[in-house]
Amino acid sequence: MAGESLEHHLLKLELATVIRAAGHQAQLEVRGPGGHWRADVLSSSPDGAVQMAWEVQLSEITLQEIHERTQRFADDGVGVCWVSTRLRPWHGAVPSIMVTAPPTDDPDWQVTAGPAFFEVEECYVHEKPWQCPLGEHGFWHHLEIKLSTFVRQVLEGGVVVHQLTDQSHLSDCLWSEVWSSPHHIAVSTRFGAAEREGQQRQARESLEWRARKWPEANRILVQEWQESLPEGTWHALHSAVAEWIRTETGKQPSFRPQWVAWNWACGVPVCVDGRPYGVIHPDPCKVEWKFLTRMVIFVPSDTDRQALFRSAPEGTRVVTLLP
Repeated sequence: MAGESLEHHLLKLELATVIRAAGHQAQLEVRGPGGHWRADVLSSSPDGAVQMAWEVQLSEITLQEIHERTQRFADDGVGVCWVSTRLRPWHGAVPSIMVTAPPTDDPDWQVTAGPAFFEVEECYVHEKPWQCPLGEHGFWHHLEIKLSTFVRQVLEGGVVVHQLTDQSHLSDCLWSEVWSSPHHIAVSTRFGAAEREGQQRQARESLEWRARKWPEANRILVQEWQESLPEGTWHALHSAVAEWIRTETGKQPSFRPQWVAWNWACGVPVCVDGRPYGVIHPDPCKVEWKFLTRMVIFVPSDTDRQALFRSAPEGTRVVTLLP
């Protein structure tokens, strides 16, 4: 402990005290196997199976150095929490907290940065409802709690390190990693998935709206839909359609992939005698049957046939051509 400041020494003692109060063992100045690391305070579960280093870092250290030291703990299966009394550039980049010493009339140290909770709030950013895919937004908020409470929850697994998908501005700092409960992490994960799905749906609806007016937007939809089929299927389907029409009509069909219009529901129109005769593999989600009445619909599988029949008017002719 030679050379340590009084603040450093007192904080280590406080950490050891709250660790022991939580029912875990606490040792000061513990060296790891082979001397690769040294923990200011090392907590051990009652059975000794789980260990965690609590590092008081009050002096300057580079981001690279703290990452390297964190990794050395991880290599030996030891978790770590970096503890400081003021915000540092490495806060939020590694598992870390900032604490505040108690005033003279309060015995409890406070954790003032590091722990966070996730909350979903009603949208107040967008003026129009259609501009926001979910009508609400999710935010991480910093949480101030007693150091003793935080340590106990960490040791009991009620609070864990969480890697954020996007950095969040908390406590005047950008955080990539926060301490939070499994419940709030699960809420964040579910909301993130719903938000991505909503954004994709919104982008798709916008593209489809534009596709009704601009051929280039529709061409993108057509290309994506056609590429969804396995490689070689389109060629086989075209050949099967040509053979089927020759047998049915005795005439040679012609394909019109350059006819990019909303009417064809991303399918490829096929003509006989220069007039539309049928459509190859239209997207069931985009079919407007008023445009495809009297057309023969060609699809590669019974699954595609059944998908079309869910909305097709009576009398629609859908032909399955591939096994």
